[in-house]
Amino acid sequence: PIGTIGAIAVTTALYICLVWLLGSVVSNEILIYNKLVLTSVAFPSRIVAKIGMVTSCVGAALQCMAGAPQLLGAIAADDAIPFLKFLTRKKRQKGDPPPPYMLNTGASLLGLSTSIDQGDGDVSMASEKSEDIEFENSKRAVWFTWAIASLGTLLGNIDHITPILTMFYLMMYGGINLCCFLLAWVDSPGFRPQFRYFSKKTALLGFVWCFVLSFLISWVMALLAMLLLFTIFKYINLSAQQSSRINSKIKSTSGTNWGDVFDSVKYKITTAILARVTGTENFHAKNWRPQLLTFVDTDEEGTPLSSEVLALAAQFRGGRGLNIVVSIKHGSYLRKGTFEISQHCSENLKKCMEKERLQGFCEVILTLSNFEEAVWSAVTHSGLGPVSPNTVLMNWMPDWRRRVNHVDNSGEELLKDESSIYYENENIHACSASEFVNTLKGLVNMQRAVCILKGRNFPRCGDIMPVGSTIDIYWVVDDGGLCLLLSYIISRNSIWRRNANLQVFAVTTTAEDNNPDVELAVVEFLQQIRINATVHIVNMQNTDLADDFRAHTCDVCPGGAPTLTIGEKFRAMKDDHMSVSSSVSGGQGFQSLLPLGDKACLPTNSARSDEDSSTKMTTADYRKYVELPENDVIDPSQRFLGLETAQMFNNLIRQKSPSASLVVTHLPLPHKVSKANEFMEYVDTMFKDVDNILLIQGTGQEYLTTVA
Repeated sequence: PIGTIGAIAVTTALYICLVWLLGSVVSNEILIYNKLVLTSVAFPSRIVAKIGMVTSCVGAALQCMAGAPQLLGAIAADDAIPFLKFLTRKKRQKGDPPPPYMLNTGASLLGLSTSIDQGDGDVSMASEKSEDIEFENSKRAVWFTWAIASLGTLLGNIDHITPILTMFYLMMYGGINLCCFLLAWVDSPGFRPQFRYFSKKTALLGFVWCFVLSFLISWVMALLAMLLLFTIFKYINLSAQQSSRINSKIKSTSGTNWGDVFDSVKYKITTAILARVTGTENFHAKNWRPQLLTFVDTDEEGTPLSSEVLALAAQFRGGRGLNIVVSIKHGSYLRKGTFEISQHCSENLKKCMEKERLQGFCEVILTLSNFEEAVWSAVTHSGLGPVSPNTVLMNWMPDWRRRVNHVDNSGEELLKDESSIYYENENIHACSASEFVNTLKGLVNMQRAVCILKGRNFPRCGDIMPVGSTIDIYWVVDDGGLCLLLSYIISRNSIWRRNANLQVFAVTTTAEDNNPDVELAVVEFLQQIRINATVHIVNMQNTDLADDFRAHTCDVCPGGAPTLTIGEKFRAMKDDHMSVSSSVSGGQGFQSLLPLGDKACLPTNSARSDEDSSTKMTTADYRKYVELPENDVIDPSQRFLGLETAQMFNNLIRQKSPSASLVVTHLPLPHKVSKANEFMEYVDTMFKDVDNILLIQGTGQEYLTTVA
């Protein structure tokens, strides 16, 4: 628009010329204190200047009275600012009660003719036209504008409100320039300016100019105007969120959503950061944090059957990692209405997350695949780049015997006892025991840390642990410190922080480990990694406990499985003259990754092979063997997990931690068994009569470092 740009240029030139000429002939003091100094230099008479001032004021006032009510009415009609609703009256729908002024038959107001049908009492709305509604709304907006303007004139001196009005103008123009700059900066497809010479640089310059001018004029008024604008902005934002929640509950599409430029800014920053950190997924130990992917069982409405796992996920938020909650259900999107069902379940699951103050994302997955395949797929495809789940949290299945038929899909027969009865009429929402164990094997092979929670009366959001509560950690093998780190993160939550303490039980399983040096080494290690905990040494010699949690030569275990006991870890560090801080190397001897079901031997240190073989000879009587094909390369000493060891470990936990609020220890290696039932029985025996216990399996990397 050449005419518009020309008019702006001429007006700007005249203003600048007038200011320059007036400033050249009049002193600064006179310009400040003599408001009518222009009349002193007016030609040919002072009356000309006074008439021009009056005309300019009247014109500006008329322009404001014409434009301001329309602007207020539009804001009120769009419901952008809820407290302006009284300025609008929407057209009545059929069946709505008539307003008071329409109760009398034949009443007429503002040209609105009405009549009452004596049969049903409905008021005819034939003459209630949109033009009449807009006319009434305009009158309300005009009177409201007049009231605001009158309040300013009642101050007696217009100079008292001039600075704040100037700030509002500057903030308005500055805000418009800022929005244009941000929309251009984020490359929003919806921002399509028609002015060919538009540039985000000029928009940014306009914003900076208005911002600087406001502070040069009056920094007090500038701050006051910014505070008022921020208050209005927060009010509009909160009102929009509340309206969105109400509309979602009643399935209403009413209300106008104009969008928020800051959503585009957040998206721009997020994508830029993700692009910068892509390729740096292997964080240093000091930067590692649990990125949780939590799996929950839900009913048909999306309500978790056991919400303890959500409570624990919320208590991990002290690690400031990602939180994704997934529920896997049986179904197909080829069926009509499946998507709506999944959305409804997601909304209910999100509400349950909000009750536990669990911030994150939730998703309900409907699939016809096996449970383990669905879990592996969710782990693979969740997250973006480095912001992807590295820790999987699942709930234990206390009713696992009832979740399979008498013969499950792997051909395994259930143990014959009363609890193994399968009720066909039960509503089963989760996987079978075989699927559960296969899921764990796959997750460990995928190099994901695994956490299994068995919770009973687990502390929830809003609870405060009583004085003397403890989180007891049974440290048997070197898992990179994951048990210690996750326990520390939980202890920093507001539920535990005030009254709960950490206790570390270093479990020795060999005669070499059972010496005072181990306790001193553990205490020194905890001091160096800055974790305050009470240390106890407990003895479980002549048991296979450590062997159930770590891998040996030719064990069918993936890379990253623990190989050292606690005593062996600290002895190796001492013998090699290593400091505790140098343990962040992350290697534990197993570097290769075996696929699920692969039975090839894993490489190991030659220095460890002799020790392992001697250990196998001395404990051969305690081991059970797996029947493998003759052409298989697996050592025939591969064994099942022994229930006797689990029972002894359970007795130790109940003896040493009878009142512990939470027990944390290692997850037995599921790769050591060929039948799912035996793994489930082993873990069930560990859980016996223990209210809250968390089993953790790491990935072989170090999670703790002395470097801050």
